[in-house]
Amino acid sequence: MCFKNLTGTRLRVMIWVGFVVGCVAKFVTGSLFVYNVYQDDIKQTFNYTQKEMEIQPSLLNLGLGVGFLPGMIYDRFGPTVTSLVGLFVSVGSYMLLWSTTRFIDFYKTAGGLVSVYFMFCGLGSVFTYMVALNTNVINFSEKHRGKIVGGLNCFFAGSPSVFSVVFYKLIQKAEDHADSFATFMAFFAILFAFVDIVCALFLRVYKKRDEEVYTVDPSKIEDDINNKANTEQNSDPKSKPEVQLNDLSGVNSQSENKCCTPQKSQKVEPKTLKEILIDVDFYLLIGMFSCASSIGLVYLNNLTVISKSVHLDHKDQDLVLIVPITNALISVTIGFASDFFQEKIQRMVILMFSCFLYVGLTVLAMLLGDSYTALCFATFFCGLGTGIIWSLTPTVMSEMFHISNLGRNWGIALLFAALLGMAGQYSFGALYDEQKPENELFCYGLHCVAGGLGVCVGFSVLAVVFGIILMLHRGIKLSR
Repeated sequence: MCFKNLTGTRLRVMIWVGFVVGCVAKFVTGSLFVYNVYQDDIKQTFNYTQKEMEIQPSLLNLGLGVGFLPGMIYDRFGPTVTSLVGLFVSVGSYMLLWSTTRFIDFYKTAGGLVSVYFMFCGLGSVFTYMVALNTNVINFSEKHRGKIVGGLNCFFAGSPSVFSVVFYKLIQKAEDHADSFATFMAFFAILFAFVDIVCALFLRVYKKRDEEVYTVDPSKIEDDINNKANTEQNSDPKSKPEVQLNDLSGVNSQSENKCCTPQKSQKVEPKTLKEILIDVDFYLLIGMFSCASSIGLVYLNNLTVISKSVHLDHKDQDLVLIVPITNALISVTIGFASDFFQEKIQRMVILMFSCFLYVGLTVLAMLLGDSYTALCFATFFCGLGTGIIWSLTPTVMSEMFHISNLGRNWGIALLFAALLGMAGQYSFGALYDEQKPENELFCYGLHCVAGGLGVCVGFSVLAVVFGIILMLHRGIKLSR
């Protein structure tokens, strides 16, 4: 729904209300990234292998990766319908997960079905995610886009730290893993019900005044000229200001500029789906994003697995807070910085820096992960890289391929990232199980996770390669 008649103070108030609602929505959707805090409860409740455990967050992220579907629904029907669909999918899927603890014997042999439930949780979340992101990106001007996306991502990235504390301090029961998991799922169902209803009520797309097209009736121009001539004849020539002769042309010139001068965002023409799918730059950008975000996904979801393998699981309550807190701080900071220094430092350069951070964290964790200090630094790098890549990639995408159909384009990127993340998660679990002693639930030693981290090293190198090729290719295109 687009409100074209709101102007002035009321319009600004409603846009900022939408931003606040978007921040709340992003905060709740950040719950996707706390799987690592309750995965041990799932494993001990249902006795799943690590390979089965890796499939669950993979499909959770795949649900998030089917973002092109909510994106297309958003582009076609707007935020209200998208929010209501998200309400139905999210609440239903979390309640299904809650019900699994009532039929433990059945779900011990139906781990695939539990994974499907997680996939629908991710799908429901991305409806809320798209509504919060797209509505605010459209409502605010391009010069503030980096700050807006960064601010939204701050809540998206920082909320896992809050949810982790809630779980460890208020929900987790050391001797009742099933109840801990069930209570947490019911808690998320209530949160998504609340936030999707609020989004449906308050999130709207508002037409900007600078997007209005002004037309001039030629007859009115002629009347104005005649009236002006009559006024000049009847007035005292000595008292007539000379600047009046230029008034009409000045007004016409301003109207012409307002109507005909292209906005900065219009220098890039919108592209159809077919044009996007044959654009090399689009694939290079999502290749870089997919490889980088997959590392963050695999590392974050397996952080407690890594710590348990090297006998540092007693530090879990501290380790799981590093990524979301760092992520939140860098998200809002990088949004302001990228807007302020946009003319001096390209956003792509900052994205490349994040890719190098991923190289550093994977190598550090693979070689020195049994050191608590090294693990803290690697986790800190993960937070920095994740905050940058998730905050700036949507902005860069809107600048490269136009703000139109951002939901569709960003959704395609999320799908590619989810598929690659699934491959990374599955590889991590398979390599972990290969090192695990037979009939044991856990594997101990850095060698248990070194193979999976080695896969992440490969992804990080690919992200750097894609980024370099993209910058070179665009440089060649712009120089022609």
